[in-house]
Parts: sequence; structure tokens; C-alpha cells
Amino acid sequence: MTGGRVAARCTVLAATLIAVISSGCALLAPPGVEPDKEVLTAIPADFPARPRRAATLLVFPPEASAVYDTTLMAYVVRPPQIAYFSRTEWAARPPQMIKGLLVRALDKSGYVGAVVTPPFAGRVGYALRTEIMALEQDFTIEPPAFHLVLRVALMAAGDTAVVATREVELREPLPERTPHGGAVAANAAIAKALKEVAEFVHAHAT
Repeated sequence: MTGGRVAARCTVLAATLIAVISSGCALLAPPGVEPDKEVLTAIPADFPARPRRAATLLVFPPEASAVYDTTLMAYVVRPPQIAYFSRTEWAARPPQMIKGLLVRALDKSGYVGAVVTPPFAGRVGYALRTEIMALEQDFTIEPPAFHLVLRVALMAAGDTAVVATREVELREPLPERTPHGGAVAANAAIAKALKEVAEFVHAHAT
């Protein structure tokens, strides 16, 4: 083998090694290492005082596309492409975690007579549907932020007519450029979004 071919092969091998290292050392990670787990637990600490509505509110589980209906933790560096962290995940699917937070926040607000979830055989006045439109760490802006978009629709329970809709969008700055920093910002954004959702329900569940 000539010296030129040896040099060329060494250059290719070096480039390959750099690419592997740049991709997060996935091939060098110890086998069987469990990813770190992050959770969504935040609800608003308090709510503005409002008269209680008499109606019972039925809260459906939030919906999400496959991009967000997963324990993989999403981030964006080159929109519109979504990537996922390899060593940090959500402890449960975000729609599942947000469902519980929605119910707790709406119940804590005291804005409606009762908050229930399916299956429920009793009489309800309104139903709330939620769709997760964005739930990702956004590194395309400076400083980086957690981007959360919830689309909510309040419906009259008897005829499923849509009473009102709203899109709640928040960008919460990351305290640090790490997956955990994104989880901290996500909880802050969720708490703010839930307060807006509760206010939305109170405004339209007359």
C-alpha cells in the first residue's frame, strides 16, 4: 500500500472518530446505563379569587402527536427538525403527567363546582379538551428556552358544541443548558399555563 493511500485511510478513520465523538459518544457509553428521569409536577401556587361556577367540568386526557407523546425529551437546534436527548427522558409520557396536573390545578382553583375525568356517569356542564402542540427545549434562540404550546377547547357537555378555544404559548428561559435545566423550565411553564387554562375555563363556563 502506498504512502498516499495510507494517509487517505487514516484521514477517513480520523473523520469517522470525530463524528462519533461529536454525536455524543453513543458508541462509547457504558452498556446498560439507565437514562436520567425528569418529571412534570408543578401547578400554580395560588389563583386569583373568582366566584365559583356551579357546573361540573369533565377533563379529557390531553392529546399529542407522536413527537411529544413519548418519554423521549425533545429539543430543537435546527427547526423544524426535532431531536431527543439520549441520556435523559421523561419519567412518563407528558400527556399522562399533564392530565394529572390539569385536574389538580382546576380543582385547586375552585372555579367550578367539581372536576371529574372519564369514565364519569354523572351529569356534567362542560368538557375540556387539551392538545399539546409544542413541548420542547428550544436552542434556536438566545437565551435558550422551554417552548410550551397548549391548545384548549371548552365544550358544552350536552351537545358537544365548542364554547371557546384558546392557545396558550410560553417560552420559559432555561436556568442552565442541560436536559435538567429544560425540565426545571418546563415545570415553570406548565404552572403558568395551567393558571391561564383555569382562568379561561372560569371566563367561559358561565
